[in-house]
Amino acid sequence: MRSLRSIGAICAAGLMFSSHAAAQGPVSSILSALSSPSHGVGNTAIGPDGTYYALVPGTGSTASAPVSELIAAGLTATPATKWTVNLTGELGAILPGANTVFVVQTVVSGSGRMATITTSILSLSAATGAAGPTLSPSGTISNIEVKTIGTSDYLYVQTTSTSASQNEGTTTITTTTTLTIYSQAGAVIKTVPL
Repeated sequence: MRSLRSIGAICAAGLMFSSHAAAQGPVSSILSALSSPSHGVGNTAIGPDGTYYALVPGTGSTASAPVSELIAAGLTATPATKWTVNLTGELGAILPGANTVFVVQTVVSGSGRMATITTSILSLSAATGAAGPTLSPSGTISNIEVKTIGTSDYLYVQTTSTSASQNEGTTTITTTTTLTIYSQAGAVIKTVPL
């Protein structure tokens, strides 16, 4: 019983320190950097059917070649998990629909000035975890949501692109924001400039 009180006191002190540090400014950024999940590990979501999705560290994962497992745990008692799939790269949001689970993936190739960063959206079957089409929106993803309408899932992706042009010594920077709606099969349904 005494050890339980000790653990409780330590947890309470940690909570008090973190809330005090959060009000202190620079220290809070250090704490958030230390406590934030790396490569998407720790991200979770619950699908419309109650399936719980979680990213956990994968076997053989390294800082330069991250691997995560996406685990789908259903509401039924048997089996404990519906499916598990290994994903590479730095992973972001998990967006479950009724039929499709979308996961934002960032892959860095090369290093230094030769590094190439590619952000794409993986699609997986919500029933089996089988890989579907990979979506590659142009621009930087600024907002992403999934919506199930009837029996179909639709992915709404808002992107921002910036370009620069020069004319007679004047540089013009143009920012374009676009909404693209994808079907669960990966087809572009509609593109709307915003």
